Amino acid sequence: MVNEDNYWIERWGDGYFHVNSKGNVSVKPERGGMEGDLYELTCSLVQRGIEAPILIRFNGIIQDRIRVLNEAFQRAIEEFHYRGSYQLAFPIKVNPQRHVVETVQQGGASFKIGLEVGSKPELISVMASDKNPDSLLLCNGYKDIDYISLALLASKLGRQTLIIIEQAYELKLVLDASEKLGIEPRIGFRMKLSNKGTGRWQSSGGEQSKFGLFSHEIVACLEQLEAQKKTHWVKLLHYHCGSQITSIDAVKKALAEGVRTYTELASAYPSMCYFDVGGGLAVDYDGSKSVADSSMNYSLEEYARNVVYVIGEACLQAGIPDPIIITESGRAIAAHHSVLITEVIDVTSSPPMSEKFEPPSDHDILTTLVSMHEELSPDNCREFYHDVMEFKERILQEFIVGNLSLKERAFAEKVCSLLIVRIRQMFRQLSEFREEVEVLDSILQETYFCNFSVFQSLPDSWAIGQLFPIMPIHRLQEKPTHRAVLADLSCDSDGSIDCFISQKGTNGSIKLHEYRGEPYYIGIFLTGAYQEILGGLHNLFGDTNVVHAELGEDGQWEFSSLVEGDTIEEVLNYVQYNPERLLSQLHVLIERALKIGQLSPLESAQLKKKFKQSLESYTYLVV
Repeated sequence: MVNEDNYWIERWGDGYFHVNSKGNVSVKPERGGMEGDLYELTCSLVQRGIEAPILIRFNGIIQDRIRVLNEAFQRAIEEFHYRGSYQLAFPIKVNPQRHVVETVQQGGASFKIGLEVGSKPELISVMASDKNPDSLLLCNGYKDIDYISLALLASKLGRQTLIIIEQAYELKLVLDASEKLGIEPRIGFRMKLSNKGTGRWQSSGGEQSKFGLFSHEIVACLEQLEAQKKTHWVKLLHYHCGSQITSIDAVKKALAEGVRTYTELASAYPSMCYFDVGGGLAVDYDGSKSVADSSMNYSLEEYARNVVYVIGEACLQAGIPDPIIITESGRAIAAHHSVLITEVIDVTSSPPMSEKFEPPSDHDILTTLVSMHEELSPDNCREFYHDVMEFKERILQEFIVGNLSLKERAFAEKVCSLLIVRIRQMFRQLSEFREEVEVLDSILQETYFCNFSVFQSLPDSWAIGQLFPIMPIHRLQEKPTHRAVLADLSCDSDGSIDCFISQKGTNGSIKLHEYRGEPYYIGIFLTGAYQEILGGLHNLFGDTNVVHAELGEDGQWEFSSLVEGDTIEEVLNYVQYNPERLLSQLHVLIERALKIGQLSPLESAQLKKKFKQSLESYTYLVV
């Protein structure tokens, strides 16, 4: 079995991902339940013509995450004798794909899971849903009169709509729309915290945050409602500390400030009954259980206990009823459920080992390097290391000034590479010269080219350095011997991944197996939050194939839905290229080429056919 330290799957897998006895990654959609083989699932999909890259969504994981979150809060409620209840809401901005939202609604039906929308398009996307009509519909984000009117009208459909005032001007719009439509709203206020969260997104909280009302603005809004005798509209207080909060201390500080505001408001306005502590519940992407940006130093259970205890104690002391606690833990619900499967298509590697060399000339650099290769031993390997590093610079200089031909340079560089490989092996056997080993590792680092786009499927990796667990999904009984970085298909130097999870926190390379020219699949895990909707069309690589997979009662994989990836024609339409016009332009060029004899009739037919087939094909490579 592979050394777990190579990939740390038992740490970040959170009970959902393991390595099985076949040396393949396995998936347990329900922790403690049945498991399925991810590699066998991938092979089955490829046999059906569903090519990599494939985004596999595990519906069972979403359902399990919802259950785990609700059970953690229920245990805390029972432990601390909390007098209120808990409601989970899913912010659809985290992953607004219809199949995902419907899976969330289905999996959370028994818990009355709510939805949070942050824009008019998001509201429209779920407004007509008849799933869980009794659950909350939280309306956040910047609002105009149309947005507010739609939210009010949604309540006439039976939706439990709450309009959350995030900017002071929105209250007047609510008053105007309510009067015009004759519908009394239920509203809340989003307060602007003084305390920030921790981690990469800490700036989304605090006094300089984009959304929320200062205390004087909340007071002014309440005075406006008092003047019109509308204070009974006020039902909720909301704050947002920041996404991916890495430290429990930040959670506690936000709670202390938020609950103080809630108790005072609820004492003055008895209609208050909801306290929405927002999102921020982190995901341990790197498995380090630390305050690193891609981790968290607390558990889901600790988070729930703190939220329930702090709110309960404050309300008890204030002599007011305990509110219904709302959390918007979208990342914690969605991140684990998606895995991107990509296939390695090529590798840059060192030249093969050779016993005999025939230099193209008797240039002194070439003859010296050949002698070094023959005489290298553990006794002189460190001295030869220094010599080789010097020769690498000298070879380039000699070539630039014309003292080395291209063939001579190629031979010299090949021998240098072979020497570096052998010297590194000797250093490792001697367990010495660690600094030198790190230098040699970086020189010998290989690039594994993979069939996907970082910009489309992992935008946070490119844009903000977000860390995702990455590992092969098979051959895990073999020892990985190649240090590598990953490169995507895009014509962009940023289209690569060179930061990976390691025992030391992060590493600039990952250990992979030798690429043998046969299918070698790599999984990129925990991609279910934000990545799909933030993805871009760089180099016109579109959405990948998407499959929703579930384990049947017989332990076999079942596919509840397939969303085919974008075709070239679809992507071209996104950027205003009309395929019919392109075909028409192609026809003109073909006729011109036929007229001057540059193209034969047979070639013209082949060109037309290939062009049309390509328009209908996947934007990624067919391996």
